[in-house]
Amino acid sequence: MKKETKDKCFKQLASLFMAFSYSLFSLTAISADSIQSSALYSTYSGGDIITMEQAQPKAEAVVTSKDGKIVFVGDKADADKKFPNSDQVNLAGKTLMPGFIEQHLHPILAALTLSIPVIAPEEWKLPNKVWPAVLGNEHYIRALTNAEAAMKDSVQNENDEILWTWGYNSYFHGEISRDILDRISATRPIAVWHRSAHEFYLNSAMVDRLQITQKDIDKTGSSVARQIDLRRGHFYESGSMIYLLPKLFEHLATAERMVFGLKQMVELLHMRGITAYNEPGAYIPPDAVGLYTAILGADSTPMYSFFTPESKLPYYRAGKEGVAAEVEKSTQIFPGNGKVRFFEKQVKILMDGAIISQLMQMKEGYIDGHQGEWIQNPQEVEAITKIFWEKGYQIHVHVNGDLGVEEIIKILKKRQQEFPREDHRFTLVHFANSTDDQIRELKKLGAIISVNPYYVTGFGEKFGEFGLGEERAHAMVRLATIEAENISVSLHSDLPMAPADPLFLAWSAATRRTNSGQILRADLALSRDAALRAITINAAYSWQMEESLGSIKVGKIANFTILQQNPYSVELELLKDIPVYGTVFEGTLFPVRQRTQQ
Repeated sequence: MKKETKDKCFKQLASLFMAFSYSLFSLTAISADSIQSSALYSTYSGGDIITMEQAQPKAEAVVTSKDGKIVFVGDKADADKKFPNSDQVNLAGKTLMPGFIEQHLHPILAALTLSIPVIAPEEWKLPNKVWPAVLGNEHYIRALTNAEAAMKDSVQNENDEILWTWGYNSYFHGEISRDILDRISATRPIAVWHRSAHEFYLNSAMVDRLQITQKDIDKTGSSVARQIDLRRGHFYESGSMIYLLPKLFEHLATAERMVFGLKQMVELLHMRGITAYNEPGAYIPPDAVGLYTAILGADSTPMYSFFTPESKLPYYRAGKEGVAAEVEKSTQIFPGNGKVRFFEKQVKILMDGAIISQLMQMKEGYIDGHQGEWIQNPQEVEAITKIFWEKGYQIHVHVNGDLGVEEIIKILKKRQQEFPREDHRFTLVHFANSTDDQIRELKKLGAIISVNPYYVTGFGEKFGEFGLGEERAHAMVRLATIEAENISVSLHSDLPMAPADPLFLAWSAATRRTNSGQILRADLALSRDAALRAITINAAYSWQMEESLGSIKVGKIANFTILQQNPYSVELELLKDIPVYGTVFEGTLFPVRQRTQQ
């Protein structure tokens, strides 16, 4: 996208948003008199209190200060004695836990994918709408055709307005192509965003709208051009991220869609008890800072929005010599403190392709003969890793295939041999496919792991039929081995790759049950306790935030999630169904607004 076009787009975003009253994106009109009184302290008691602190796993009371810190954890009688004038907050049998942490999600992707028609293989429950699951090619084409027909019938849509949709996956929906999309409409531009968010399919009208030609594609260089098939209208990995997205952005990220989508995401996360999240690999254009600050930094937004810069675009633009300066520059766009900020001295590196597309790099390939892809090849990852490792950065690596893991092990061994570091918290992110031996090697090297357990729930069965075969597909996300090796493990959704619902993720990790009800390799499940730690204290540890977040301990920030039931007491199968009453963010109570979905 040309700079002047991008500037204009974000000025429109900012001006539109500032025209909105702050009350429009308030989560709910909350009356919490006990929290908002003039008292200096608040005492929570009258329910189960789970601290996630091994030295003191339970408590009768927790006292917070008006400045949002935890000042007491212990017996109720002692709390009353030490803080006699404290406000009393009666939990009424509910369970108080550390605020849930979403280790890894993508705000812009969540805002955009979930604000356009969702045609996906699973049901998506949003605050005010439910998109039903769609399976099979016939049903997918019918749903897409119906979406186009609905636009024709709407007086608000012109015949050439773009039809956007997200959720397509060939393993569930069969093949589509430019020609197939042309049959749905030869005049209306259509852009199908893959379920992985790493790919797009365009019809001819959309190709023409964006003025895409093979000559223009070839200018980007062979590594990008080879991941574009213009004849089929298919753009994937670098072809999507580097070539297509800049062209699409001004059309996709409209002012109305961005404001609506970010507000919806905030409400969705709050409904699930989330008090902090991180976007690894964030790139935020400077002119969007105001929008992020206004929505994500609003007083009514009860969560931290953290960001970790990515290295691919900086490396592509500035090369090996300039990548560090480009990354460091990107972290300055937000203030160094506050609820919306970049982590210091952390960076994300992209290794192999998306699992949901089955483009991860596998040691033994795929049973149908197709090939995986590198987003950044091992030589690039080696060069980038060396730069940031020697600068003392914590490095997060997106890796999905066991061949990718093998390459990361080689690189990490080399880094430790050449420039030894302790407590580096080198983090492997997603970690879908691996072997027990690889996990043991990673333990020796001091790595930690953050996994998306939904790979088993949403894709384990289908990948057993296509691409991976049962043995590898059913063994994805080897959590029991990670736990047995005592490697710190956290869970994440990678929203919109999975629902941003920590209890659902914990259930998925601890049961390995699929959307159809089948259990895949129960011997590889995470224990209940480890699963709950993976959405609290271990997630904080993966960010180097364990001194302030992730458990209930004196001196930490008063971020809590309040549940209607104790997650250690319910049957494991019901873990995902525990209602969230609300959250406490920096000492202020935010009950969840109850909405009727349609």
